Amino acid sequence: MKGVEIHDLHPQGFLAFDLKDILRSLGNDALERFWRCENIECTGEATQELELVENARAWISGLELLAIAERATQVICGNFLGRRAGELSDSLRISAIDSSCWEVFADDPCLAKLRASFRNVRTTQHDAR
Repeated sequence: MKGVEIHDLHPQGFLAFDLKDILRSLGNDALERFWRCENIECTGEATQELELVENARAWISGLELLAIAERATQVICGNFLGRRAGELSDSLRISAIDSSCWEVFADDPCLAKLRASFRNVRTTQHDAR
């Protein structure tokens, strides 16, 4: 999969967006997938719920992930792996990288949505991890 890094910053120097903004930008491409979480570190009301999903290795719907993301203050690091019903492997991967940027690996239409939604989007120099 091809990927992009998103680096949009607030004038005070921290990231100006979070997981909920990426999911909203992707629209149905995010909502129609089922998601699992790995190596999550976050703050806010969603912390405990994300830990439960991760520890249970559970798959949740795109709507559930968006609802959880809405309650997260900040996702510091972690991977969100999405696939459509019937897919045998992840077709969308969203990763928070130590509060410094987000990486998204997906098909060209998804990446085009992100380039249109965010200002500082760069092509990744590596494949999905």
